[in-house]
Amino acid sequence: MPSFSAAVRQRRSLPLFLADAAAASDGSEVVEENGDDTSLEDTTASSKTRLDRMKGWVGLGGSNKKKEDDGLTFRQKLSKAGLAVVLSYGAVSNFSYGISMSIAWYGFSRKTGLSPLAPDQWKPFLAVYSAFFVFNNIVRPIRFAASVAVAPYFERMIQAVQRKTKLPRGWSIGLCVFAVNIVGTLSLMATGITIASTLAGVPPFPGKA
Repeated sequence: MPSFSAAVRQRRSLPLFLADAAAASDGSEVVEENGDDTSLEDTTASSKTRLDRMKGWVGLGGSNKKKEDDGLTFRQKLSKAGLAVVLSYGAVSNFSYGISMSIAWYGFSRKTGLSPLAPDQWKPFLAVYSAFFVFNNIVRPIRFAASVAVAPYFERMIQAVQRKTKLPRGWSIGLCVFAVNIVGTLSLMATGITIASTLAGVPPFPGKA
C-alpha cells in the first residue's frame, strides 16, 4: 500500500502531466509562442546591455554596471578607450576650459570694469573662473562622449601627417598634439579673450597709470 507522501507526490505530478499533454496536443503554437517570447527577451536583454555599457563608459551607469567595469577610475576607462580617444579628450578639455575662461573674462570685466590682468584683480577673477572649472568637472561625461566622437578625426589627422611627412607614428602624434592641444588651445584662448574684452568694453591689457 503506497504511503501518504507517495500519494501526495502523485497528486502533485498530475497537473504537470496534464500540462505536458496539452502542450503536446498543440505543440506548434506552444513552440511559436515560446520562440517569440525568447526572441523578445533576447532583444530586450541585448538592448539593455548596450545601454548599460554606454552609460558605464560616460560615467552615468548605476549599481547595475558590469563587474569588470567596477572599480575602474575615469583615467583607467580613458586609457581603455584607446590612444585616439585619449588625445582627443585632451583637445576637447582644453577647448572647453578655454571657452570657459573667455566667458568668465567677459563676465568679470563687464561687472568690474577692469581687466583680470589689472593690479590685484587676478585672484578675484580666479574666484569667478572657479565656478566654470567646477562646471567643467561636472560635465566630464559629456566631454568624454565628445572625445569618442572626435577620436576618428584625430586618428585621420595623425595618419595624414604620417603619410605626408614620412615620419614615424610617434613623431606624427607629437606634431598633432602640439598643433591641436597647444597651438590650437592658445589660439582659441587668445581669440576668446579678445572677443570677451571687446564685448565688455575693457581692454585686456590695462594701461600704465
